[in-house]
Amino acid sequence: MSVATTQTAAVVCQSGAHDASNVRISSTHPVPVPAEGEVLIKLEYSGVCHSDLHSIRGDTPMTTDVAGHEGIGKVVQGGQLLSLTTEMSTRSYSSSRGWLWSSCLECEICAINHTACPHQRNAGANVPGTFQQYVVSPAAHVTKIPTGLDPAMTAPLLCAGIAMYSSIKKTKARSGDWLAIIGAGGGLGHMGIQIASAQGIKVLAIDSGEKKKDLCLSLGATEFLDYKAVDVVSAAKSCTSGYGVHAVVCTANGEKAYEQSMHMLRPLGTLVCVGIPNLPFRLPATPFDMIVRGKHPVELTHLIGLTIVGNSAGTAQEMNELLEMAVADKVKAHVEVYDLQAIGDVLHKLESAEIEGRAVLQIP
Repeated sequence: MSVATTQTAAVVCQSGAHDASNVRISSTHPVPVPAEGEVLIKLEYSGVCHSDLHSIRGDTPMTTDVAGHEGIGKVVQGGQLLSLTTEMSTRSYSSSRGWLWSSCLECEICAINHTACPHQRNAGANVPGTFQQYVVSPAAHVTKIPTGLDPAMTAPLLCAGIAMYSSIKKTKARSGDWLAIIGAGGGLGHMGIQIASAQGIKVLAIDSGEKKKDLCLSLGATEFLDYKAVDVVSAAKSCTSGYGVHAVVCTANGEKAYEQSMHMLRPLGTLVCVGIPNLPFRLPATPFDMIVRGKHPVELTHLIGLTIVGNSAGTAQEMNELLEMAVADKVKAHVEVYDLQAIGDVLHKLESAEIEGRAVLQIP
C-alpha cells in the first residue's frame, strides 16, 4: 500500500506553556517508517486518557511531540523482514498502546511481568503517540482485535480497560467481596464496574453527580456514593458491616482521594494506585499503620496487613481475556466521539471532569 509522507497530527507545541491549550493541528507532520520488526498502522480512533493531559501539561515527563496511547486501526505496512499477511491488511490488529509501547522481553523483570520492564518505552511519553493518522508499533506488541467489535468502543480497552482489568486482578477480590472504585464514572472507572460485576464482585462506585450515578448503577454498581454529599469513608464502612471494603482501585488523582482509599480498607485489604497525581504526595501510612491500626492509642484493632500496589497496564494474556469479555458483551466502553481537530476542547472537558465514560477521537 502506498502511504503519503506527511499526515495530520495533534502536535504539542514547544512554547514552554504547560496547559491543555498547548496543542495545535498540523497537516504536515512526517509519517513514520517502520523499522525491522515493526508495523505501520493507519489509525481510525484514539481514546483520550487523563495521563495524556498530564503529559501535555508537563506534569509528567514527555520527550515526544504527539500524545495519546489508545489507538486502533489497520496495519498497512511491515518493516524489513516482516511479512505482511492478508489477515494483517484488514482491521484485525491494533496498536497495543495502552501506555506500554514496548518492553525488552529479555530482562529478568520481563520474565516475571513485562509490564514492569525497566527498559520499556511508552506511547505519548517517549515514543510518538496516537493523536495522529499513522503510528509504528513493534509487531511483538501489537494486539489482534476480534472481528465484529466497534473500533470506537474498542480503543479505550487498550488502556483504560486493560488498566482496570489488570488492577482488579491485582486486588485478588473474589465473588461477593466489596470493591470500591474511586472515579467510577470516568474513563477507567466505568469499565472497572463492568469487569468487577461480571466476576460477582460488589462494586461501591464513588464519584459525583446524578449523571455519573445513573451511569454507574446502570453498569452494575451495587452502591453509589457521591463524595461531595457524604463522608465516603463512613458510608463505605456502613455498607460493609463496619469492616471496610476488601479492595480499592483509585483512579482519581487527588491526595484526599488516596487518603480516603486508605481509610476505607478493611484489615488485609488491598489498594491499587492508578490515578496519577498532578503534584507528588505521600500516602498516609506509617509502618505502625501497616501493622496495627488504632483509632485511639488504647483502642487497637486487628492486624492490618494492608497491600498497596500500583498499576498502569496489563499483560498480553490479560488483554486477550478482556477482549473475550468484550466479544461476550460483558464490558462496553461508554464513549463520546469527537473529531481530532476538537482535541483542545476535549482536553479542557477532561480537565474539568465533564466527560462521562471515555472521550474518543476520530482520526481523519
